[in-house]
Amino acid sequence: MIVWSGRGFLSVLVLAVILVVFTSILPKEQSDYAYIIGLFIAGVFSWFMGKKWNESDGRIVIDKQTGQEIIIKPNHSLFWIKMQYWGIIFGGIGILMLIKQFI
Repeated sequence: MIVWSGRGFLSVLVLAVILVVFTSILPKEQSDYAYIIGLFIAGVFSWFMGKKWNESDGRIVIDKQTGQEIIIKPNHSLFWIKMQYWGIIFGGIGILMLIKQFI
């Protein structure tokens, strides 16, 4: 079961689409590079779009009973991890796979 809030599911969706595209384009002997490229592209997407969507100012709402101001900020996350941090995770996995290719 995938747990997300906001647009957090797009991180996995972009990764899946890129993997399908690159595994069909690249020859079978270079299929490992499809995963590395997919992880890097999905990581860049998740980082920049997560920063853009999660760093917005939010809305200020005034509670009618108390008169207190409440700031409602957007939350775009996947498995309770903010979307921009998935960019770091995907990039780290991509680097580990790239190092494994040369060892």
